Amino acid sequence: MSSIMAEKIYLYGKNPLHEALLSTKRGAPMPIEKLYLTRQASEDPKIMSDVQTYKLKYDIVTYSEIESFVGQNTVHQGVCALLSDKVLYTPFEEVISRLDLTKNPLLILLDELQDPHNVGAIIRSAVAFGASAILIGEHDQTQITSTVIKTASGMNFAIPIVKIGNINTTLKKLKDEGFWTYGLTGEGDTELHTVKFDSPTVLVIGSEGNGIRAKTLEACDFKLSIKTSELCESLNASNATTVAMYEWRKQNIN
Repeated sequence: MSSIMAEKIYLYGKNPLHEALLSTKRGAPMPIEKLYLTRQASEDPKIMSDVQTYKLKYDIVTYSEIESFVGQNTVHQGVCALLSDKVLYTPFEEVISRLDLTKNPLLILLDELQDPHNVGAIIRSAVAFGASAILIGEHDQTQITSTVIKTASGMNFAIPIVKIGNINTTLKKLKDEGFWTYGLTGEGDTELHTVKFDSPTVLVIGSEGNGIRAKTLEACDFKLSIKTSELCESLNASNATTVAMYEWRKQNIN
């Protein structure tokens, strides 16, 4: 169920709230427009410590009121916050200007992924393995929603998320900057374990059902595959991405 209601995006859960607030210590603007807590949550010492540290104002609400924001059967732990969508994304040019290309940075580009749980899991793994940014298309692609934030445990606030228009045009710009592009696909002719990630890298991930679109795959320098047991036909998008990111990290971060 989408948690975007009337173009509003809500964060829910204790860890995502904490990570959103931590981002301000790294120089990000305050992402919280309004905080809602149940009476029980307002008695939690850790939550109230954050409220006091960041001088947050909050309203006491019921569980059902929070569910009216984020949907029923969500594990919100009595915590919900209205987010400013202006702080969820970072401009492409700003991200590129910050990168040190001599350190072979890794960018993750998502091409029409539909499952918010996959997107959230990829974001969380990207932070864990040291990727520099996540690039997501504007069209036919799950954006940053409360489900994505919850699945990522708030890690979207720890890595730049870049919204891009034409994916193939973006790949060309990145190639011009010195990046090598790898399309992750089950039919790839380059096996992951053979790759030397010794240049700035873009890892392209396609949709859960159809994979990377044909023209985008053609634009990639390498068609990358992961060798698995014959008992397993393939990995899902988030698992495959995690394996590839782990291989990149082994070669680039000690």
